[in-house]
Amino acid sequence: MGASSSSAAGPRDASASRFPRPKLTLPDRTHVSPVHVSSGLNAASQRFDKSRRLRRRAEFQQVFDAEQRIRGRFFTLLLATSPASKTRLGIVASRKLGDSVRRNRAKRLIREIFRRSPQTHDSPGVDVVVIPRRELFGTAYASLEEDFRSLLTRGLARLRRT
Repeated sequence: MGASSSSAAGPRDASASRFPRPKLTLPDRTHVSPVHVSSGLNAASQRFDKSRRLRRRAEFQQVFDAEQRIRGRFFTLLLATSPASKTRLGIVASRKLGDSVRRNRAKRLIREIFRRSPQTHDSPGVDVVVIPRRELFGTAYASLEEDFRSLLTRGLARLRRT
């Protein structure tokens, strides 16, 4: 028993394993998937980069102080003009909305709606803060998108009047 245990305890050759591991190959990052090619969208233009986000407390506070609130069924939008050349988005998802999973889902939905909305590309120099409501969950994406776009259109019209 002693002789067999000493041979089993010796160093093992990784290539002599009973279950060899496959080689890991990483995808080429320069390749554009067929989905993006067929839809006519460039993969780089789909990103929600930092220049399109409100990130600092002072930027959020400036929008809150502007007093342009539009309440909708699923969102409350706050708008303010800004010196930036792009329309920027900020999201305030408090714990009243739910646990972290629900808050993060709400933020992902809002970012996607904002990114796909044509009004955000046509109106430079506007900061938008979105406060989601609990009614957002369990609602179809098309309804959320329609509500957001109508609120944004109304808010931009108010900003142009002032």
